[in-house]
Amino acid sequence: MLRFWGIGESALAEKVAPFFDLTNPTVAPYASKGQVRLRVSARAASENEAQQLIEPVAQKLQQIGGINYFGTDTDTLASVVGQLLTGASETLSVAESCTGGGIGSMITSVPGSSNYFLGGIIAYDNAVKTGVLGVNSSDLKAMGAESKVVAEQMATGVRSLLSSTWSLSITGIAGPGGNTDTKPVGLVYIGLAGPDGILECYKYTLGQHRSRSDLRHISACYALDRLRCKLLSR
Repeated sequence: MLRFWGIGESALAEKVAPFFDLTNPTVAPYASKGQVRLRVSARAASENEAQQLIEPVAQKLQQIGGINYFGTDTDTLASVVGQLLTGASETLSVAESCTGGGIGSMITSVPGSSNYFLGGIIAYDNAVKTGVLGVNSSDLKAMGAESKVVAEQMATGVRSLLSSTWSLSITGIAGPGGNTDTKPVGLVYIGLAGPDGILECYKYTLGQHRSRSDLRHISACYALDRLRCKLLSR
């Protein structure tokens, strides 16, 4: 099973369309909550022979997927991020609002995560954003909690507070209420802070049709994927 993030099922299917015509091995797509998977299966007299048929096709699919390909079989975005942090002897902290600890939960579901995950702040109330993370109250009042400037300040705040190499922050509207004409349900800002002055923010509009739990899950996955891509780009 090959796993991809940050690309829709139809977009990936278009890229790998010729592989769907194969008869042995076969390639089949699956999609769930933002993640797309490609199952490569083969018929052979032995498991070793089947693997020999699967391997070259899987490698080509990985190459086509590019940065959107993140792992196989039991890999998760959290486990892959953990491997990258461990390999670089680096650490991570998180500041979460709309996900309410979802990123931290994903990270700590991976055995050995205590080697690189320092902890997080669930800054659900604005008073925690300003009082603990150091978000500027004037910026918060002017731009609102769901904004680029607040996401960036949350990321730099928790990184400074916990002295981590990297930090992620997330703030947004998971619904079903809390939206405005300019800030719909599904609007999410993800902040990323790191060494050498790295400070980035990513805006996503994930759609009002998703459930609250799905929006929170997908938002957390996007945050982890942004860190994964940043770690790979160095």
